[in-house]
Amino acid sequence: MDLPENIQKLIPIADSMGVALYQRFSENEAVDFLNIPVQSLKLLRGQNKISFIALPDKVEYFGYQLLEYLIGAVNSATTTSKQSVSNDRIIRAKDVVEMTGLSRTTIWRMERYKSFPARVSLGKNSIGWKLSDIQKWVDNRV
Repeated sequence: MDLPENIQKLIPIADSMGVALYQRFSENEAVDFLNIPVQSLKLLRGQNKISFIALPDKVEYFGYQLLEYLIGAVNSATTTSKQSVSNDRIIRAKDVVEMTGLSRTTIWRMERYKSFPARVSLGKNSIGWKLSDIQKWVDNRV
């Protein structure tokens, strides 16, 4: 039996978790498998974030549908985590001047009056600012 490519990719994960791809899960079993409340599962279903089988008197899920949701949730969390980490890099004065349009002197004055994000010491003669702090400051000014 030829399986679609997206389902073939799930085989090693399903095997490692002891789940059959075409195993049917009741709503309660799906809640236990995903470790979420029933209301959350219903919300995911209503938002079309999880596939399901609509039967006349109940809703069921195939194992592969639950695994697809889990993998999507993990990938989404990983992407969000990577984005937030990359926004916290340190940028130098030249970049801050370019982003804000302010001179170094104006930035220094505004720092003194606590109306600009604080600098970060990078060593004996080096300073920088957190990119996320500067982006927030610029966004609040616009």
